[in-house]
Amino acid sequence: MGSRGSPFPFLALRADPGWTSAIDRGPCRLHNDFVLKTPTLILAAFLAGVLFVKAQSAPPEVSRESRLLIQAALVEFDAKNYDAALDKLRALDAKMPDDAFIQNLLGAAYTKKKDYATAQRHFDKALEKLPDFFPAKFNVGELLFLQRRYAEALEYFQKMQQKDPRNELLQFKVFLCQLQLGNKEDAAKSLKNIKCPGDTPAWYYGQAAWESKNGNNKKALEYVTGAQYIFGPKTALFDETFQDLGIKLR
Repeated sequence: MGSRGSPFPFLALRADPGWTSAIDRGPCRLHNDFVLKTPTLILAAFLAGVLFVKAQSAPPEVSRESRLLIQAALVEFDAKNYDAALDKLRALDAKMPDDAFIQNLLGAAYTKKKDYATAQRHFDKALEKLPDFFPAKFNVGELLFLQRRYAEALEYFQKMQQKDPRNELLQFKVFLCQLQLGNKEDAAKSLKNIKCPGDTPAWYYGQAAWESKNGNNKKALEYVTGAQYIFGPKTALFDETFQDLGIKLR
């Protein structure tokens, strides 16, 4: 998980006109009521946790015992105790072998352990049971991205984007793949299309990735700091993406 760090630097930065104007150099203004009150339309789908784990809600038909076990598995996952999380998820899998929700959680846990082949099997099983289950569909592309198979990941995310062109996470992933492949012209177009202000930190982290790629980590850090100030822990997915790419701004 990404960390916001001490809140005090953010308070100081917000009061610094120079910092605010630096962030505001694009088409998006950082501090205004519209941004702060923007409804988090799709945040529940992916931004509460990494690889769509914490944001998932147990299916309504799940028993109380299984629901408690799911909650316990998520606690272990959040603490990065992936083996303990897997123990609980396997117990759930024995009770609910055809549940897409559980299969996606298993895939996410194996992804964190870098067992990508096993993770793929669980994501595929989730999609066999529920073909339009967005978390599992996204995570299949994420496996390609994590393995640095950027050309394949780009093609995969672009296909997903055709069905959901306004999804900011998909826009962000397409942009990052293009950037990693050195397709700067395409990346610049994709970055321009990310909505700002949006429902997610995608625009800010896109700008930060662009600046970092061009050797301007100071400006990149301004964008990330701005996103963390506005979105708080909802930047966790984006922070981990930067870690996976080796982008270090501090």
